[in-house]
Amino acid sequence: MYSKKIIIAICCFFSFALFAQDATKLSLDGNWSFKIDPEYQGETLGFEKQNFDASHWDKMEVPGNWNLHNLYSEYSGDAWYTRTFKVDESQKNQLVRLVFESVYNDCKVWVNGKLIGENHLGFMPFQFDISKHIDTNQENRITVLVNNMFKKGAMWSWGGIRRPVSLEITAPVRIDYQHITAIPDLKKGTATVQIKIATSNTTTVAKTISYTVQLKKDGKIVAQKKETATIPANTIEFESFCSIALPKTKVTLWHYDFPVLYESSVSINDENKTFQTISNKFGIRKVEVVGTKILLNGESIRAVGFNVLAEDRITGTTLPLEKIKADVDMMKSMGVVMTRLAHVTLPEEYLDYLDEKGILIFSEVGLWGKDRWVDPEHPMPKEWLQRIIKKEYNHPSIIGWSIGNEIGSEKNNPKNKAYIKGAIEMAKTLDPNRFAVYASNTAQSQQDDAAIYGDLILLNLYGGFTGVDKSWNFHKKPIFVSEFGQNLNSDDPNLGVISIKKMMDDMRNREYVLGLSLWTLNDYRSKYNAEPPTAASWTTPPSQNRTWGIVTTMGRPKRIYETTQREYAPIKALALADINVAKGTANITITPRSKLDIPANILRGFKVKWSVFDSSFKAEKIGEKVIPTINPGDAPFSFGINSDLSKANGLKAEFIDPQGYVVLTEIKYFAKPNKPVIKHINQAIDGIRFVFDKIAGADEYAIQYQYNDSTFTTKKTINDFVEIDNKKIKQGQKLTCNLIAYNNAGQSEPSDTVVTAMNENDLPPAIWDAIRNSTNIFIGYEVLPKDDMYEIEYGFKPKEYNKKLAFKNQGVVRISNVPIKTPVYFRMRTRKQTGFTSEWTHEIQVN
Repeated sequence: MYSKKIIIAICCFFSFALFAQDATKLSLDGNWSFKIDPEYQGETLGFEKQNFDASHWDKMEVPGNWNLHNLYSEYSGDAWYTRTFKVDESQKNQLVRLVFESVYNDCKVWVNGKLIGENHLGFMPFQFDISKHIDTNQENRITVLVNNMFKKGAMWSWGGIRRPVSLEITAPVRIDYQHITAIPDLKKGTATVQIKIATSNTTTVAKTISYTVQLKKDGKIVAQKKETATIPANTIEFESFCSIALPKTKVTLWHYDFPVLYESSVSINDENKTFQTISNKFGIRKVEVVGTKILLNGESIRAVGFNVLAEDRITGTTLPLEKIKADVDMMKSMGVVMTRLAHVTLPEEYLDYLDEKGILIFSEVGLWGKDRWVDPEHPMPKEWLQRIIKKEYNHPSIIGWSIGNEIGSEKNNPKNKAYIKGAIEMAKTLDPNRFAVYASNTAQSQQDDAAIYGDLILLNLYGGFTGVDKSWNFHKKPIFVSEFGQNLNSDDPNLGVISIKKMMDDMRNREYVLGLSLWTLNDYRSKYNAEPPTAASWTTPPSQNRTWGIVTTMGRPKRIYETTQREYAPIKALALADINVAKGTANITITPRSKLDIPANILRGFKVKWSVFDSSFKAEKIGEKVIPTINPGDAPFSFGINSDLSKANGLKAEFIDPQGYVVLTEIKYFAKPNKPVIKHINQAIDGIRFVFDKIAGADEYAIQYQYNDSTFTTKKTINDFVEIDNKKIKQGQKLTCNLIAYNNAGQSEPSDTVVTAMNENDLPPAIWDAIRNSTNIFIGYEVLPKDDMYEIEYGFKPKEYNKKLAFKNQGVVRISNVPIKTPVYFRMRTRKQTGFTSEWTHEIQVN
């Protein structure tokens, strides 16, 4: 039988909150001393000792991943971090907690040479009470042993102290966290807000305190209540409860298009003095499955989503706020409503932004495939589930808990049914107001699949999309396709193409299919190699970039990006028609989705904005219109616009959601692009590369060239280079070439003519991106199977290269310690397995 008993782990767990009054937070972020330990000798050598001399160690940023450094790019194993800190004498009798937001994956922590605890769930926050282990007004030493050998799935094991570290100093009696359950009565329009308050008392006497609970909306108090509780001595997380009824006039429901957030502030009062306050945001909303529908606040939703690998090749898995916002903003602009999102536990800032912007997600315990943890007696998945529910309880964006991914195979996991049934029951016990599920890749092939235990079926399909019908026939439960895909695409943004429309059409127009979530939004770092029969199309390229995404590992959109946005848009089509430039008139037509399309949702508060392109192809807004509520199945409708188009180069219409995200764009150009310019040519034995700067008003580019009295045109590209790779052309044969730019009005005037020829050289790597991050530059580049090593020359003035870098990194390299605000100029080449050196790339400037 699966135990429902709360597991007491080695460390204490918590929910992040905002502290006021006498609570103090001291950051321990910055450069720590760092040393890898591939032979696991650190404890034998005394690395954890308080007086150990680490002055000769390397330096590593915290938060950070060591795999972002060239030297440690592929290191897996033990690594040590250490630093010192001071606590003021005035805080001598306070409660001092050492708080880690995340360390990947396994870690042990010492303070002043004393082992204070361990953590073995690398995406979870954890903390230790170190009050008795520190000396005030003296240097105290923290030492952390980290190991990143733990691996689940095809993801990279980004090692390190990957999220912030801090000291939190409070009074001995303190609020640990609050859990807020906001239940609306959809018929009456009222709501009940229930608050569980966990308080600790580390003193030796019981303490009677009073709480003040305030509920706020837009900063204004909408309800307030006072409660009293006696906290026993030496008690951790004593639970008190408060219930507040909100009348209809004070209730606004949280919705993905209108994500209204409330705030619950709980204060501890003692003799009319407030000495601690915590605050958490929450939303009032209701999710339920009724028949074959999933309802949000009583309305059916048919949603699209993405799976996100929460990483990139610039910041690893540290997830700074700007990265989080970029991910979520991109998804909102793609019309995302609901998704399973990630296999791993996300930091609070990520969930906060999902709450703020409105995306529904299932949070997941990261079991995957053949996994020893798929066992009802194994303690780790239970601990993981308990900790994520405790940490993430207040987030309205989270509508369900997934207890594992693709773990239902009887062959791989013979105890899967007992584990899944027990874990789902446990999730429902811990949180009865959210769904509990697991993500299956076997519900379409196993009539007795454990997916039947969930509130709905999350189904992963790669090809064989009629699997949705088979799953329905077996289980008669509504389906959210939590992953779908077919084959990897490409590192090259121009070749990043998938058959998104066909895949989605194969699963649309079924009442029991509630939504589709593509694997994935972004490419991600991996070394995963597939086995037959999918080996060729599923094996990670040599760049170590696993190319499932519609954007690259450095965030560059691929060709499929725009096509996916059209398929994901909340309306079927947005069209510009009947354009009369002379009269300055045009019609905009909106075609709603059909009732069983995906997506298919009620649209309120959307608008259309239209703009003209001036002579330099810069868009200037000329009008907008708020669109009446659109229901799935509504008929297409049109409206006319009037403006002076006589000097315009084009017209643009944008469909915009209530938060201002552009979810669909339609452009009609009246003018062809301006004449492009070729700025560099690389000649080689297997082709010729033409490099150029992109120009406004152009969507694609190609080279036209004369060969043997015939004119040829290369395939069009969205990149800033194009290559001639005609195998019939002989080395040394002269080619007359012009660069052409294209948009939907036609092709540009050809560039100035250049005459060139193939020679005996090799092409240098294509440079995909060069992105500056503070004092570092991360360069993404093409990797071919016969590349052996690479070289970069760089400097701080054009054509003056006084620094060099040689490396064997795959896909991305880092130039470190670049002076702030100083431009960098670099070029790159590869050395092949034969020893032959390629040509240098053109010079690239990074500002």
